Amino acid sequence: MTCEPGASCSIPAVADDAAVKPLADVFKALGDTTRLQLALFVHRSAPSPVCACSFPEAFGIGQSTVSHHLTKLVTAGVLTRVKKGKWSYYSVADTFDKTLLDLANAMVGHDHEEQTVSDQPITILFACRKNAGRSQIAAAIAQSLAPENVTILSAGTEPADEAHPEAVAVLAEIGLTPTSAPSKLDPAEVKAADWVVTMGCGESCPIFPGTRYEDWPIDDPADQPIEIVRTIRDEIKTRVEDLLSRARLSV
Repeated sequence: MTCEPGASCSIPAVADDAAVKPLADVFKALGDTTRLQLALFVHRSAPSPVCACSFPEAFGIGQSTVSHHLTKLVTAGVLTRVKKGKWSYYSVADTFDKTLLDLANAMVGHDHEEQTVSDQPITILFACRKNAGRSQIAAAIAQSLAPENVTILSAGTEPADEAHPEAVAVLAEIGLTPTSAPSKLDPAEVKAADWVVTMGCGESCPIFPGTRYEDWPIDDPADQPIEIVRTIRDEIKTRVEDLLSRARLSV
């Protein structure tokens, strides 16, 4: 700034080095193209944490390179890392101001979001561990409500031999049957889906860019009294209707 001789000027204070450094570290961490893409990927996948196993295939780079960049983001306070079993899972840190990632996401765009319109083919995948209860109920209800341009799939990370009898019974009460026998979750189907809804397998389900993820905290109907399973069915139906509405589909 300039100040005329003899004039009274207010000079702004210089930001304190200690106060600026954490923010500078964040900008430095996000200043790398790959690290910014990783952070946006995790941000877009919220609220589901992203397994470290998903990054190499999604980004086409080696696990060691991914780990190097993720560590930088964790050190800068952008991401948090939680170890579960053999894999680490990443989320945007609660203490990090997500406004910065919201702004970056808006600036770079997300073509997939703009493609979800009512007349385009859409695939919705429901997944749970056994693919015998919750995901079977959700898929059957969604199939009965969705228009013709929507493909409904269901699968499980550890599929059972057959659907739970409780799930079959409450579906029969509303005139529906399971859409398929329990099947193994195929990463290729997850990658091709527009929406993936998990119910109890969220952290073991692979995550890919360009796919919307939701995790529904719904109780497992296995071996539950029929009254409880009816309540679970009705909750799933409400969530399915809401999902279809948000996906700009006619219900």
